[in-house]
Amino acid sequence: MDAASRLLIAEGQVVAPFEGGAWVEFTPLAGCRGCAASQGCGTGLWARWRGGRPRRLAIDSDRPLAPGERVRVALPARGLVQGALVLYGLPLVAALGGGAWGEARFGADSPAVILALGAGLALGAGLTRLVARYHGARYRPRLHEPPG
Repeated sequence: MDAASRLLIAEGQVVAPFEGGAWVEFTPLAGCRGCAASQGCGTGLWARWRGGRPRRLAIDSDRPLAPGERVRVALPARGLVQGALVLYGLPLVAALGGGAWGEARFGADSPAVILALGAGLALGAGLTRLVARYHGARYRPRLHEPPG
């Protein structure tokens, strides 16, 4: 499998350029055929819930981009998976760990277990912000210009 086949690629329109990149607006997908047939994978439901509003993302680019320019944006599939694990997994694991510690320390019927679970969730959310601050560039989409 070559590197290009492991990229998730979307097409969008440059809204506002900035030094080293631009804000790009993406029109949401209506969903797959399963969503259209109400068998749902969730993408169509998400698009309907957002009301069809476009989504904006900041992308990195080595070349200057102009407002209105159509661009292709790529994100490594591995980066998407790792980002999702950090975003959802870290707070979940911290919350469960806090709850387990609270149960072992105070007993299963103590209200302190809920507080320990909440504290674990807050700790996990804080750690997620810290990881995003120092490693966020790894999970950011980039301008995709295929060779040739």
